[in-house]
Amino acid sequence: MAAVAARPLHVALLTSSRFWRGSSSVFAVLARGLAARGHSTTALAAYEPVAAGFRSQRLAVRTLPVGHTNLKAARALRRALHELAADVVLVDRLRDIRHAAFASLGRTLAVVYCISTPRPPRDLLTRLAFRRVRLTVFLTEQLARRALAEAPFMRRAAHRVIPNGVDCDLFRPDEGAGRAFRRRHELGDGPLLVAVGALEIEKRWDLLLESIALLPPPAPPLVLCGSGALEGALRTQAQRLGVDVRFLGQLKPGELVGAYNAATCLVHSRPDEVFALVLIEALACGRPVVASGGGGTPELVGDAGVLAPPVDPSAFARLLQDVLGDQERRAALAGAARRRALERYSVERMIRDYAEVVETLG
Repeated sequence: MAAVAARPLHVALLTSSRFWRGSSSVFAVLARGLAARGHSTTALAAYEPVAAGFRSQRLAVRTLPVGHTNLKAARALRRALHELAADVVLVDRLRDIRHAAFASLGRTLAVVYCISTPRPPRDLLTRLAFRRVRLTVFLTEQLARRALAEAPFMRRAAHRVIPNGVDCDLFRPDEGAGRAFRRRHELGDGPLLVAVGALEIEKRWDLLLESIALLPPPAPPLVLCGSGALEGALRTQAQRLGVDVRFLGQLKPGELVGAYNAATCLVHSRPDEVFALVLIEALACGRPVVASGGGGTPELVGDAGVLAPPVDPSAFARLLQDVLGDQERRAALAGAARRRALERYSVERMIRDYAEVVETLG
């Protein structure tokens, strides 16, 4: 049973993202976890697809016109936070820092910046707004060191490293779920690559397609789970390279469990990834992982996955081929993956750490 806080707080979770991303999933988990401790929580979203994602998980959500930085958006957020009597607002984008800073003027509202970008903010407006940030949450020690060195102004706020977590009871090894997923999508029983994430430019799916094209034929099909603006361009690139890609769109968590368990290998190619939630989900499902070794990924994966040099499709292809051809190695990686997820990345640990932060600030 979750511990109950001494004083119930109202926590708002603000995101101006256009699409449902890993950070949105984390906010949803935090909203449920903080509510279980006796706090009230409300998600604030700029766009309907993200609001619908929160509603699908039975969370309180409001849609606000905060997709662009302007006075109208800032005032709308200020009114909403006043109506909610919010004590704390969690934000995950630079635009949201600026809006939340305005909303906090003249009132006791604690702004918590959950940074999920590889580089810290640098523009003058955000630097000024950062004066209103009480705490920055970093996902990895690597990100904290880099950001505080590159942006010394961020040292004015307190900071803490809190890795994201996943539900290791939901995301678990499940051969039956994997087989059912393959049958449902007519994927056969041969080698299968799975990738999960928004189809946006920063994810560098183009590098992944180039890598798969370099595998000896016949290359395994790639199941790409996610939605975004680049789907058309990626379909065109896959056709040009002769790579078999199945675009399944954004999947619900239960469907993702099947996708991970269906994978011979989970692949991820973003070279500067701060903290890929999908990698933790794959680790929790006990799946072998081959990922680009830039950003915070080495700290996240450790020895439970195979890391390729960033932005090097040839090296990625060689390492992926080695893993695909070595069943014993895949089994060892699978065991290490599950152990690492349980030891380091449980959702219970993440909620507990955030609750300590919120309850101290409130």
